[in-house]
Amino acid sequence: MRIALPLVAFAAIATALPAFAEEEVPQLYEQVYLTKEQALKIALPQGDPVVKREYAPRPEERKRIERRLGRKVTEDSFAVYQSTSGGKPSGYAMILDEQGKYYPMTFVVGLKPDGSVRDVAIMVYRERRGDDVKRRRFLNQFQGKTAEDPLMVNRDIIHLTGATVSSWSVAAGVKKAVVIVDELTHAH
Repeated sequence: MRIALPLVAFAAIATALPAFAEEEVPQLYEQVYLTKEQALKIALPQGDPVVKREYAPRPEERKRIERRLGRKVTEDSFAVYQSTSGGKPSGYAMILDEQGKYYPMTFVVGLKPDGSVRDVAIMVYRERRGDDVKRRRFLNQFQGKTAEDPLMVNRDIIHLTGATVSSWSVAAGVKKAVVIVDELTHAH
């Protein structure tokens, strides 16, 4: 009799496990907040001419970027938008896709000439939940941060309840942008 109770309990748990083991991927729910042109106007100084540069890191640069990020970089190259004023850089911007819980989100990171974050804005969010990361109270945390800052949730970035994965993804993308622009603009 004592053995039957644990077996019944085990059977009940075993039948419930598939519901937990295979989480169903929700339907794509794309919300477009900004076009590329609108995003670049937010990220870069107004009125300055903008050029797009492709940056394909050499193997040693890629290793250094990955070491600084603490993760692998899958992209072969990066588009970096640079604005100029008086013949000198007035800002940089990168448009990034970072994986959310199920789908990637697209956002822009604007940087000042010194490599510090000017602004961050969500361009496209593709899930029904977690889009609170588009709110200024979250995004303003990144302003002034540099490649030397951790840019990590629970370190120098406070995540949003209900958007934890998205918070981590935006922080990882901002860190990627500041490190890549730092590599591109400074000889290491």
